[in-house]
Amino acid sequence: MYLLIIAVVVLMLKIYDIPPVNSWLWMEVLLPSFMALLWKLWADWSGYTRRRLRARHARRRSARYVQDKGLCKINATPRPPSR
Repeated sequence: MYLLIIAVVVLMLKIYDIPPVNSWLWMEVLLPSFMALLWKLWADWSGYTRRRLRARHARRRSARYVQDKGLCKINATPRPPSR
């Protein structure tokens, strides 16, 4: 994501002819875009994206479990003793 943001900023600086980027070659300007593409391809190929997604879901699931467990304790009303 960071590479993509950098690529867009550098590309806009080149298009609007703002120094020092206006003196750079187009290959230098497009390098962050190419690196972002390579990162995306590698992350999908290696399973990095899927592992991060599973970890995020596991964190959310455990947080929901803890929250629900806490709500059950709060809402539980004690029963009066039976006679």
